Amino acid sequence: MDDIKYWVALNRVPQLGTVRFRRLEAYFGGLEDAWNAGPRELKAAGIEDRPARELVAARGRTSPDDEVASLERSGVSAVNWHHPEYPARVKEIADPPPVLYYKGTLLPSDERAVAVVGTRSPTAYGREVAAALTADLAHNGITIVSGLARGVDGIAHRAALESGGRTIALLAGGLDNVYPREHTGLFQQIQQQGAVVSEYPLGVRPDSRNFPRRNRLISGMGLGTLVVE
Repeated sequence: MDDIKYWVALNRVPQLGTVRFRRLEAYFGGLEDAWNAGPRELKAAGIEDRPARELVAARGRTSPDDEVASLERSGVSAVNWHHPEYPARVKEIADPPPVLYYKGTLLPSDERAVAVVGTRSPTAYGREVAAALTADLAHNGITIVSGLARGVDGIAHRAALESGGRTIALLAGGLDNVYPREHTGLFQQIQQQGAVVSEYPLGVRPDSRNFPRRNRLISGMGLGTLVVE
């Protein structure tokens, strides 16, 4: 999509979330015009004073072409909510991200997905159950979705990989910031049999406020959610 560079540039602007992206689309159509709009046009589109000022200021420090070039150098793909690779079920949640960034592959078969999450400190029994249930799901062609966290998340991703299945990790920061660090190898492996995905641009570090927001994508991508301990 030719205008994806304007989507990723606008996604850098603070306070431009789902609602305001929709207002910009409804008023301007293509987001190139939104990116270049002045304060009066932005106000007419329903963008309040502060986010409008932030958008205008962003043009002085952000280049849409540079944003795309940075993604390409990092091997990251970006899709907006109109792109066929944007997960259809995520579009149905109350607050879908305008842009998703990913490494790896997103396939139509990933619509058959189940989220597996749980404690970061599982008991021995919890570890066993998480691995066994995940392996059974993966053997039956179910894509495993989780958050790459310590504990149950990591167990679920590894069980899916070891079973030859697909798995998707949703991150709470940019795809150039792997958290936790000890899962860097797992982060790389997942890209071979699935994808690592984030709504956050490159350079955004994981933040405690981002994890609860990330969880809506984990649950939103799956047909259901398995919680272990």
